[in-house]
Amino acid sequence: PEVFVAHYTAVADAVTVPVVLYNYPAVTGVTLTPDTVGRLARHPNIIGIKETTTDAAQIAAFVDVSDGEDFAVLAGSAPGFYAALCLGARGAILAAACAVPRMCIQLFDAFQAGDHAHARELQRGLIPIAHAVTSGHGVPGLKAAMELAGYVGGKPRAPLRPSSDDARRAIAATLEPIRQFL
Repeated sequence: PEVFVAHYTAVADAVTVPVVLYNYPAVTGVTLTPDTVGRLARHPNIIGIKETTTDAAQIAAFVDVSDGEDFAVLAGSAPGFYAALCLGARGAILAAACAVPRMCIQLFDAFQAGDHAHARELQRGLIPIAHAVTSGHGVPGLKAAMELAGYVGGKPRAPLRPSSDDARRAIAATLEPIRQFL
């Protein structure tokens, strides 16, 4: 943990733009601990953390250790968006929001308004598309979903290739039940 505190502190001290920590253990192989996050949350140029796990205990711990600081815990995994909000997250940075931004905004707004039934309904609809554009089809799938939803997705950078026709059909089928939110 000391190495992460030193690294993020050096970065935050060296730049003028605010720093958001990014906890993505599935890709990096390391997990930022609540102690590390709590220490970094006190740095004036570190303003939050994108937490990609759906580990409720970890999200709650990040909220607890940063309480009272000008620091936002942000959901980084669409399947856990609503749960993270319930635990005190202030918002989200979600890949799925690139394809279904209105749905994500409506979920957040419903939560903020106290309409938990609607927020849960939106969360249930968000899960299949989130899986399709992350674990299911990856970056090419996200770009395809964006195009299918009416946005510019573009082509993935090499070595990735655009989604196959079969993958695009599967993503389109996943989007169909939530078409009213596009």
